[in-house]
Amino acid sequence: MNVTQNKIDDLNTIISITIKPEDYKPNVEKSLNDYRKKVNMPGFRKGKTPMGIVKKQYEGAVTFEEINKVLNTALSNFISENKLAVLGQPLPVTNNQLDANANEMTFEFEVGLSPDFTVDLSKATADYYKIVATDKEIDDTVNRIQTQFGEVIDADAIEEGGNFSVKISQKDTEGNLVEGGIDTTVTILVDDLKNKEIFLGKKNGESVEIKAQDLFKDVHQLQHFFNLSHEDAHHFNDNLTLAIEKTSTRSKAELNQDLFDKVYGKDKISSEEELRNKIKEEIENYYKKESDTKFMNDSVEWLFENIKFELPSQFLTKYIQSSAKEPMNDEEAAAEYEKSEKALRYQLIEGKILSDHNVNIQYADLVEFTKSQMQQQFAMYGYVDIPEDELNKYVANAMKNDEHVRQASGNLIQQELFKIFDSQIKKDEKTVSIEDFDKVLKAEQEKAESAAK
Repeated sequence: MNVTQNKIDDLNTIISITIKPEDYKPNVEKSLNDYRKKVNMPGFRKGKTPMGIVKKQYEGAVTFEEINKVLNTALSNFISENKLAVLGQPLPVTNNQLDANANEMTFEFEVGLSPDFTVDLSKATADYYKIVATDKEIDDTVNRIQTQFGEVIDADAIEEGGNFSVKISQKDTEGNLVEGGIDTTVTILVDDLKNKEIFLGKKNGESVEIKAQDLFKDVHQLQHFFNLSHEDAHHFNDNLTLAIEKTSTRSKAELNQDLFDKVYGKDKISSEEELRNKIKEEIENYYKKESDTKFMNDSVEWLFENIKFELPSQFLTKYIQSSAKEPMNDEEAAAEYEKSEKALRYQLIEGKILSDHNVNIQYADLVEFTKSQMQQQFAMYGYVDIPEDELNKYVANAMKNDEHVRQASGNLIQQELFKIFDSQIKKDEKTVSIEDFDKVLKAEQEKAESAAK
């Protein structure tokens, strides 16, 4: 057997494999003998069928199979030994001919190669929006705390300054419950409502139909109550049914040590000023993940704009066409390549950054990541002391799920990338309120939509 490479350019190469009968014939004979032992042929006992009959029926298919095995092994070994960074899978050249009677056969394979490029993050700059809590947000939170810990007084109907417990269900356009949609019971303050006149006077047992975006004055309440992402909260506008279960009013609790202790634990807060500072810190910590996400997205855009390299586009278009589940003509394959090119470029850039920083996600890392996630989830529901052996059982079950492992791996990689970006990309810090931050996101979205037209 002889394997050679004919390099077309830096991104394309042809690998030629020349084989002789001795490279595959012994395996063909072995496979035919195995067939003979197993085959049931009319007129012969099992395992006693004459080899001539077995060869007549199976030799062609077995030869083809064994030649493919030899070629695949040789191709894989050559790529590995020569450290070729292959994109997609090698494609057999169309003029490859199979002639089992030939003294030797040569097969050629087109191979697309990954480009060689560098990523210097020290040259990168991205905006970082530090979202600060406004006095109004702090005032509203203080008011909410005072109301939450005030004396509860049952009310016959929803009234100004009151609150109500309500079961919220998500409906489709035809009024049917959305399977797996929002189905939760929460307590809502009347002062938080965007259209409170719709609710005032409603009694226990009555219902209100409303669009999600018409429910709260602050759209971020959707994010809080329904566990949505920041972006999803701004776009979620499904029909909601609010079934009122209990209406009440509360007298406001006094801002004193008793209230501080109820909210944060004994003697953790000792003045209104400390309370407000603590609330400010919590609000800004909550917004930090939005700032980090924006910084991450802007960093990725910098990479797209500044890290340039060529791809073996013709080869990749062929590869897409050859691997499609349904037949695809040249134009369709070219269009599919154009749609997937950006994702492929980012995949290569991401891989280069991870390689440069020796980031290698191991199974043990995924286990620890899953355990940390589960501890956080349990803590959200008040379970902070889950026994280690019980927690390990939950983790072990999760790791049996391929989809969980895939998602955990992706999330862990994004965490590692953020650490790299955070430490190496220069930040142009901008201090904004959440309202101003939302305006920035909206303006960027409108710009992207306009560019896409």
